[in-house]
Amino acid sequence: MKLRELLDQVKDLPPDTLVCAAEIDEAFAVNVVGIEAVGSARIQSRKPDGTEAVELANGTEKVIVIRW
Repeated sequence: MKLRELLDQVKDLPPDTLVCAAEIDEAFAVNVVGIEAVGSARIQSRKPDGTEAVELANGTEKVIVIRW
């Protein structure tokens, strides 16, 4: 997912909306600890398949990381 796609999906939500994270098909989610911008990531796969797809070092890509 690109940041543009995320912003499009949340543009009409109230600013006090809780942000949480969940795996696909999960009935519960976890509260987010923080959001981090990383400028040295290396993308290994763009498939949203639940596997580790981005190395957060050793690259030149910018990514947003949601920590829980």
